[in-house]
Amino acid sequence: MIDIELETKNLPFGMTEEVKNLRTSIAFAGDGIKSVLFTSTMTNEGKSTITIEAAKSFAELGKKVVLVDTDLRKSILKMKLVSGKMKYGLTHYLSGQCEVDEIIYHNTADGFDNMYIVPTGPATKAPTELLSTDKLGKLLDDLRKDYDMVIIDTPPVGTVIDAAIIAPHTDGAVFIVEAGKVNFKTVQKAIEKFEASGCKVLGVALNKVDKSKNSYGYYKYGKEYGYGND
Repeated sequence: MIDIELETKNLPFGMTEEVKNLRTSIAFAGDGIKSVLFTSTMTNEGKSTITIEAAKSFAELGKKVVLVDTDLRKSILKMKLVSGKMKYGLTHYLSGQCEVDEIIYHNTADGFDNMYIVPTGPATKAPTELLSTDKLGKLLDDLRKDYDMVIIDTPPVGTVIDAAIIAPHTDGAVFIVEAGKVNFKTVQKAIEKFEASGCKVLGVALNKVDKSKNSYGYYKYGKEYGYGND
């Protein structure tokens, strides 16, 4: 297993606390919640940032965590790499070019040595086709057995179908929504479409919230999350 180091930075206190609240809500979402998919309705809503911070937050609890980047179209994770080299990734594995142990990297950043990474690998012209293979389901099932938490970053469900393909292989999903950018009906339709895949939606978290307006909260499902700018 190859060592790499992801970027770490001190988040604003408010955001750190809200990520912890998100972590707690996921932990109490029900028995057997170990693999959680993060998605959004549109691009640039801060989904990947929240996904990475959620994975780090679980690792801080001493959980053995693996962060799986399935956003084969616009990976943010590779831009967070500080040291080390990711030779193989998910696209290599799904296309039969390597074995599973060659795409799991150990994060050596201080305080996160129990966190592991599965990067996307190189861009592909057929992301949906690769994600539709049986190999993805087997990978996620195996990771679920070997790790305490499997955190999965996916493309926005409002623009491409990828997240809905991945969803049946997970225990639940969290929607990241940028406050003031996406209206209620759009989010509601995206959630209903997503639930048709059979995946349990754990909740909707608002990101980039102007808390001076006191306008953040859950659209449905009875929980509340709020985030500052990321």
